[in-house]
Amino acid sequence: MIEKFNTLKLSDNHYLQIAKDSGNNYFDEFMESVSKVKNYISPKDFKILWDDKMQLNKAKFDEKAFIQSACELSVATYFCEKEDFKVEVKVNPENKKDIDVQFKSQGFTYNVEVKCATFEDKEKVKKSDSFKYQSSGRFDNMIGVMGFISHAIDEGSTNKGEPLKPHKILKNMDNNLKDFLESAHQKFNPDSDENEINILLIGCDDPADMQSWVGYLYASQGLFTKDSFHSKDKYSNVDMVLFTNLYFKHKDFHKKKIENSWNLSQTLNLSFVSPYRKKDKKAGILNFRNEMSNYNDQIAQFEVPGNAPDHVKEIVRIPYFVREFLEKGQGIYLFEKNMIGTVE
Repeated sequence: MIEKFNTLKLSDNHYLQIAKDSGNNYFDEFMESVSKVKNYISPKDFKILWDDKMQLNKAKFDEKAFIQSACELSVATYFCEKEDFKVEVKVNPENKKDIDVQFKSQGFTYNVEVKCATFEDKEKVKKSDSFKYQSSGRFDNMIGVMGFISHAIDEGSTNKGEPLKPHKILKNMDNNLKDFLESAHQKFNPDSDENEINILLIGCDDPADMQSWVGYLYASQGLFTKDSFHSKDKYSNVDMVLFTNLYFKHKDFHKKKIENSWNLSQTLNLSFVSPYRKKDKKAGILNFRNEMSNYNDQIAQFEVPGNAPDHVKEIVRIPYFVREFLEKGQGIYLFEKNMIGTVE
């Protein structure tokens, strides 16, 4: 496989070229991953994976598309040894759309659709020298509250003779989640039976970002709440949503201390059962817990330190859990090695 790669002429900014040229473990882990998956898919599917999805037969590198495909390969690598593993499977007889991964376990069929958002606009704001605002969930007077706070900050800066900074909103991405749910809904079989579990897996960024995505489900007007801002019938074919930090594992890997980007075995995985699924499917959902590790129970039991009100603690639970419990307490680094983060 390496010999095959060495014959390629890739652009200098291609992630795999960067990894190979720098001797980064990201390249070796990719080779291990793609070689493993090759044994479980057809030659046609492998050619699509190699040439198109990994962009190894394209003149121009598309970072956004690569990260999406890298997340898909990471998921395939994790599940490829399962019973009846398949990729690019059509499960909805009403259209020709396909899902990314399918496998079976204990008589249950699992359909997994992988999505990964682009964080370009949000990253630009995060990197800017500005005061940043973000809400947990939706509320009606965000602009008014922001205006009140920003006026007070500007007044204080002026009184101190300090230069003013711009005030910017860190955009909520709940519309992205809504779009992902709708897209997956259309790909899944609307008449799937009790033994067929439909899962939407989303590649997320850092711990704070993962907290935001959980909020898009459960905070004010969240998509899994009774007051969801969107019609629940538009995503009722989705039985579970699974958040994992695969985006973080791939995006700008060469600027981080990253390991194990190409597998779900060492990622922060959080699964959530949709209250608006059409059928109960409890047995299949419980069985999935044996097929993929997740940290739901540990996070639920984790006590956020300090005297802040409970609602404040809830919106920082995941960052604190990662830093205090996993990294400091257990020596488990699912993001960067020896990452010392700050909770904003």
